[in-house]
Amino acid sequence: MQQERFKFFKSQNVETGNFDVTFEIEGKKLFAHRFILMPVSEYLNAMLSDRWSNKNDIIKIESFTYDNFYQFLCFLYSGSCNLTNENVFQLIDMGEFYGVSFFKDNCDRYFQSNMGIFTYENYEEMFEFSQKYSLIKMQSALKAFICSNFDKITKAEKLFSYEKPFMDLFSSINYSNEKVFEVVS
Repeated sequence: MQQERFKFFKSQNVETGNFDVTFEIEGKKLFAHRFILMPVSEYLNAMLSDRWSNKNDIIKIESFTYDNFYQFLCFLYSGSCNLTNENVFQLIDMGEFYGVSFFKDNCDRYFQSNMGIFTYENYEEMFEFSQKYSLIKMQSALKAFICSNFDKITKAEKLFSYEKPFMDLFSSINYSNEKVFEVVS
């Protein structure tokens, strides 16, 4: 039944889809069903309730792109969406914004199988992002990245400018304890 609902959603055919909510994002319309969206998020429940909107109101989404909002709704309908290195950060933010923790957790799992997203230039920024959104799996993937680039990272001058949360992560890496102690102390 879930796949049938998803098929109707993907078709975006207003005549056969029996949609009861219309979103407008970047000038494009996206149709959905309240009964799919309201139970998964208190924010969506409030936004789509009769108290805040009428059935025929078009709900404008200005904080997110059409493509990202479409992927978010795809996940709510089917339990999966198309995550990429380009959209995963915005989708995590969307999951946080709408209070859909299982969506955010799904996005967090993306980092375990996409280690190429981490680079020597961005690992600090990635750590800050993982802290901001409490992404446990992303932090685990970051540990693996740091471990595989341990020598390069520990030889960098910026090592001593890291803040305490990063140094805590760094010191928790299962690398040669002597090497970690040597670097941290």
